[in-house]
Amino acid sequence: MRIAYVALIEIDVANACLIHTREIGEQWARLGHEVTVLLPKPLRKQAWSGVRHAWVRWWGFDWPRQLAFIGESAWRLIRLHRARPFDLLYVRELTVRPGLAWLLRRMRLPYFVEVNGWVLDEMRMMGASARALRVARRTQGRILSGASGIVASTTGNADKVIREYGIPTERVMVQELGTNAEHFLPGDRRRARLALALPQEGPVILFAGSFHPHHDLSTMVKAFASLGEAEQRPWLLLVGYGTTWDAVRKQCESLGIADRVLLPGSRPYEAMPLYFQAADIAVLPLTGANIRQRNGCITLKLWDYMAAGLPVLVTDFQDTPSAAILMGKVYSVKPEDPDAMAAGLRDLLRQENLRRRLGQTGLDYVRKHRTWRQAAEDTLRFIEDRLATTRSHRP
Repeated sequence: MRIAYVALIEIDVANACLIHTREIGEQWARLGHEVTVLLPKPLRKQAWSGVRHAWVRWWGFDWPRQLAFIGESAWRLIRLHRARPFDLLYVRELTVRPGLAWLLRRMRLPYFVEVNGWVLDEMRMMGASARALRVARRTQGRILSGASGIVASTTGNADKVIREYGIPTERVMVQELGTNAEHFLPGDRRRARLALALPQEGPVILFAGSFHPHHDLSTMVKAFASLGEAEQRPWLLLVGYGTTWDAVRKQCESLGIADRVLLPGSRPYEAMPLYFQAADIAVLPLTGANIRQRNGCITLKLWDYMAAGLPVLVTDFQDTPSAAILMGKVYSVKPEDPDAMAAGLRDLLRQENLRRRLGQTGLDYVRKHRTWRQAAEDTLRFIEDRLATTRSHRP
């Protein structure tokens, strides 16, 4: 198939959005499909393999440059399609953008929408007006209703698509992301720490990701502060950057643990395996609200942690789908509870056999079930099934 992979969003240039797009696109290409990705021009500096590109020059995060990005993306897409028609459009991450519904109708192609977030919830968090929410909901409904299929990254988002817009369940697939098991590998801890100039002595507790409110770093810092001296003087390594970075730094200072907390800032994707290999324990600290929104605690970084052979402490509720999937593979504690998280960290720090068992179990699981290759294959099977169904229903 000839696939146009369209990212009509203010793309996350450094991290999750880009990684997801690149990994899925490259895997489709390796499976024999021709994939053309429309992306902001600065991303051409990234290493890509096997996919074609239409680099969009005008882009940015403010509204005028977003409009320019959308306009140029649409122009390039239509020109490419006229020169050599695509078989389908795959729209990366649903956000509300002017003209998107019109563009999708104009192309007269089957299209699939990948839903990684829920734009209405995000707009509410940002204080959007009731009128803006109504317009967004109407636009979102038109786009989803016209899609041949919808690929949701969490069961929570899939449930919302079905419930909010009455989309038939057979048109919605849950694809809970994957990991690059060739990129994230277990490694020599001492060698990794030397390469990163990290302390050689003492266990390292790692968080790697965005410093944004859905990551409950405040609870993680409180839990770490309560560990005291009994746990071999551990280090807390927080890799990433975002809106809460300064607040986290100040919290560490106020709790008197700044000398035990390492904040290297945002690091490129290519450098992340060393940080994973340098750590003893990884933590995925999601807020309760975010877990409920996702209907679970599964994220891209969870699979990356596991691929590196790390034992992972996660925050989760007992009644989510992720709780059943992850049972025996992670150490789970209830969210937003620093005492529960501190108790979990103590257990992991004191029990080497527990760390080894969880790390190996998680590693075996992702290698068998959660690679990007498997995610790409699952998504393609869904696309092919939906296209076959659509063709069979034509008069």
